[in-house]
Amino acid sequence: MPSNEASPPAVARALLGSALAVRRGEHVAVLTWNHTLPWATACVTEARRLGARPFLVLEDEDAFWRSLDLPGSPARWSGPSPPVVAAVSRADAIVYFPGPADRPRLRAMPPQRSASLLGADDEWLRRTQRARIRTVRCLLGYVSDAQAERWSVPAATWRSQLIRAITEVDYAALARDAKRTARLLRTGRTLRVTAANGTDVSLRLRGRTPWVDDGRIDRDDRRHGRTVSASPAGSAVVAVEEGSAEGTVVGNRPSFLSSGRVAGAQWEVERGRLRNYWYTEGAETFEADFAWAPRGREVVALFALGLNTALAPGVPQAEDEEAGTVTLAVGGNTIYGGRNRCRYLSWITVGEATVTVDGHPLADRGKLL
Repeated sequence: MPSNEASPPAVARALLGSALAVRRGEHVAVLTWNHTLPWATACVTEARRLGARPFLVLEDEDAFWRSLDLPGSPARWSGPSPPVVAAVSRADAIVYFPGPADRPRLRAMPPQRSASLLGADDEWLRRTQRARIRTVRCLLGYVSDAQAERWSVPAATWRSQLIRAITEVDYAALARDAKRTARLLRTGRTLRVTAANGTDVSLRLRGRTPWVDDGRIDRDDRRHGRTVSASPAGSAVVAVEEGSAEGTVVGNRPSFLSSGRVAGAQWEVERGRLRNYWYTEGAETFEADFAWAPRGREVVALFALGLNTALAPGVPQAEDEEAGTVTLAVGGNTIYGGRNRCRYLSWITVGEATVTVDGHPLADRGKLL
């Protein structure tokens, strides 16, 4: 496993090389907060080594929180300013480390104060997508002592797991697995998921194009508007036929929802809807959000298969990317081409799963085929 001292250059090589394929003469924007500055500055150095022209945009954590004490709405100043957005929008490639580090404090704010802060990056992200700029969002931005304490995981371990999944995955093999998975999900009709823990659920597919993140943004991705990749990467997501899911799903991985950590989940689904559920940990967290979610909250809408063979089980923010895991989600799926417009999402993840599409195997007890 990479050491903390060696990890920034290794992460930078993976982000700018494997993910973005930065070329000589290109302009690279690196957006960061203080807690990810070592990786961000490594990206600047790596870009220069490749002959590119990088520039760094830093949001200071202390200044951010002090600004919230100022009178007036934070909507006046939250997010990058128009000149910064204009500059970022003219870049050829973007590396984005999200923040702030103290996300629990942000989530604890009254909704009327936090709304503009939580959506502060939406506008520049939309503009870069419209411009089809290659962008990688590094999940190391979500790692902090405050967030790790909230989710009851060691921050150092969490960070190391993400670094390993970024730097040690075989990107060529990941792309091959992603291509085969996408083909079967796009052309198949019936999807079945089983596992030794009692999971047995079937779903129907509707020929919808899967959203595949294989860690690389190639010409085909850009042509279809898929210009943002997560890092670590490794998932294939498809909107299933709403109303088709039938069976039982038993989670053996925790889910790190925006509202909190849940674990030991069991879902019973019938006619495509979540009818009963149980949790051994965090039931109140799930129930509080589910009770207030709008119409369509119970619809089983998404299927995801994890593809990253270097990712450990149950890593926060990337629990759906572990190779051979299956994640099913209830709620909205229009972003993936589905019909459910509900603005709510919750999920359950099954490791060591066996997956077949029309009888053709995709994974056997967690091993990708």
